[in-house]
Amino acid sequence: MSPRISHVIAEFSRREAMGRTVFETATRVPGVHSIVAAHVHDTSDAFADAVALGGQMETFPLGRSEALAGALAAQRPDLVHVHGGALAPLLVAGSAVRDYRSVVTIYAWPRMPNPRRLRQAGVRAAVDSNVLRPRVLATSVLPGPVAAVALRRAGVRAVLSPDPRVLAKLAGRLSVPLHRMGSGAPESELRAAWDGEAPVVLFVGRAETVRGVDTLIEAFPRVRAAVPGARLRLLLLPRPELDAIAAQAAALGDAVEISTEPIADVLAAMASAQVGTWPFKFDYTTSPPAMAVAEALSVGLPVVSTSVACVDAVLGEGAPALTVPAQDPQALADALIRLLRDRPLWQRYAAESPEFVRSRLGWDQMAAVTEAAYDEALR
Repeated sequence: MSPRISHVIAEFSRREAMGRTVFETATRVPGVHSIVAAHVHDTSDAFADAVALGGQMETFPLGRSEALAGALAAQRPDLVHVHGGALAPLLVAGSAVRDYRSVVTIYAWPRMPNPRRLRQAGVRAAVDSNVLRPRVLATSVLPGPVAAVALRRAGVRAVLSPDPRVLAKLAGRLSVPLHRMGSGAPESELRAAWDGEAPVVLFVGRAETVRGVDTLIEAFPRVRAAVPGARLRLLLLPRPELDAIAAQAAALGDAVEISTEPIADVLAAMASAQVGTWPFKFDYTTSPPAMAVAEALSVGLPVVSTSVACVDAVLGEGAPALTVPAQDPQALADALIRLLRDRPLWQRYAAESPEFVRSRLGWDQMAAVTEAAYDEALR
């Protein structure tokens, strides 16, 4: 008989990284899967039930304990799978989750933003994005021993994470298994191709300077000086900073293309470029993992990124990608130039990236690790 799995998550949408992971888990791991969340934006036949309890996402399920207990009682799960950041164990420790066998996926454990880097990036930009959300700030100062106590109190039987920093913080503090899972990524037959004459550098994501779009624009004149035919393509989701970003990019003239139209096929757009870059400035620039990075690798698009938690949850050690310090236009330009001028290096990364996705990041790999954790918890 298939186990009944209830996924507890603050906000569910298949368009966001955590929600996508829950959806892919439900389609790949045997069981009868349901959702309990503060807000459910979309669902599918992969779920037997989806319950939106309302309330504040930042503190979910605090304040909704009775509603959570009722939803779980109705779903009658054999296992509860909690999804969230490092605060999730504290938020569920005193809830009805304790009445069930459970596993927790902790997607990231961000560090406190460096004050100098924060001033340089702009506090307002950080406040308007994920970076300075109260829940993220609280997570950044959470001690490992406190999280471990909460996990024990909640009766959690296994912990999963795509972020090696999470597992390092909990190592030696728990007697339950700790699993490194892949971030999840599609497998595609599409492939990027070398272009030494007019290569395209691609960024896909929200129009937010915390994502390093301004750093990329500042770096690009150096790239053009070394690779005159290089072009910059920015596929941006409109945000309040869009006009300021467009004004900055205007100095590049016809070397830059900005599109805010919905992207019909993201993988095809990535496969038509020569380098993808995500020079994020902070650990929690986006809800981890940074799916766009994984998607780029899946089509063999060489990547330049920064080493922040949401990207490290995808790349990890030994990834076929170049990393540079955050907010460093010179270092970013040098890395882009290196890939655009070094054809053997470009071809090696392009060849290794899809296999890296298949063996380390793919949805099937993620599902296999998750299913193993379920099996352990249900014994």
